Amino acid sequence: MKMQAERLTVIEPLPLPLHEKLFDDGEQLALALARQVAADLRAALARHGEASIALSGGNTPKRFFQLLSQQTLDWARVTVLPIDERWVPAEHPRSNERLLREHLFQNNAAAARFLPLYRPVETPEMALMPVLTKIANEGLPLDVAVLGMGEDGHTASLFPDLGHDNPALREIGLQPRGRAPVMSVRTAAMPEPRMTLTLSAIFTAPALYLHIEGESKRAVLDAARSDPRSTLPIRAALAGAPNAPTLYWSP
Repeated sequence: MKMQAERLTVIEPLPLPLHEKLFDDGEQLALALARQVAADLRAALARHGEASIALSGGNTPKRFFQLLSQQTLDWARVTVLPIDERWVPAEHPRSNERLLREHLFQNNAAAARFLPLYRPVETPEMALMPVLTKIANEGLPLDVAVLGMGEDGHTASLFPDLGHDNPALREIGLQPRGRAPVMSVRTAAMPEPRMTLTLSAIFTAPALYLHIEGESKRAVLDAARSDPRSTLPIRAALAGAPNAPTLYWSP
């Protein structure tokens, strides 16, 4: 008698964990995120008398910054640092420092302390050790971090081609518990060299948010969450985070 062939069941991997808060538009999202981040900062101030927050650049968070600047808390005891920085002077249109100064450091948040990544030297490599030391001593651990994501799946300045010519750089940038809080970055995707916090520095924040808008970015995020073969940095960020980040998304 022939034995019946066993049926094989293919088990699809579960998407990486992610808390989700979804909004009809960017204005509603920005207000909700500003209120939540302000509550996190107040809680940190109550716990240990000071607070530290790292924020991403780009066009997406401008309204969030403006609304966050209006939140009532003791901003004089809050340290703000960029999650990453293009290696351009602070007055340059593509500077994240300029973005923060124009959209966050106003209203109540004008009293906050700023901890820049940029230094007026030719390359980020030349400034790496002094910046790394200052961030490690005065910026970390973080209380809050708000990540963004590009349509290529990069987050912070951790791009898909990170370490293409030096695999050790990818390990430094994406390792969840590494010792280097900051690294210099060069990518074929963007014209300027950059300085960025590594995931190990970002993950010192107990409150971790991912702020993205638009259907195309959501599709990239969902694909990276669901595919264990994905090498996109955003998947490394979701996979390595000590606690599941909270997504703030609107179409």
